[in-house]
Amino acid sequence: MAVKLGTVGFYQAMGEALNSDPAWVDKGKNISFNMAYKYEAPIEGQFYVEFDHGKVLEVREASQADLDGADFVISGSSDVWRGCFDGSINPTVAMTRGKLRVRGKMAQMLKNMPAFMYIQETMAGIEFE
Repeated sequence: MAVKLGTVGFYQAMGEALNSDPAWVDKGKNISFNMAYKYEAPIEGQFYVEFDHGKVLEVREASQADLDGADFVISGSSDVWRGCFDGSINPTVAMTRGKLRVRGKMAQMLKNMPAFMYIQETMAGIEFE
């Protein structure tokens, strides 16, 4: 069943997919971060995801306090997010070109890039409308 892009339901689907993925158990074991995803116009929204050793513990709409306190905040237009998830935009290229902006512990992100890319791949596998 398709979920709507730019909603908490999309991120809940991501959490369920990761939590039920046996490959993620090993890939995500070093991911113990709070992340916020921020969508900008035309669809706006912000979502908070808490990871503990790869397990997704919580998914919710993010408050400003969540954005301020998150280990990572990834933001971009909803059109760029859509492109990253439908395969028309490479997320790494989007980051290097500033279409997706990342704020946070960049050394930690680079150290765990295979796991972060696996999260992205999981999100790209979610059927959305």
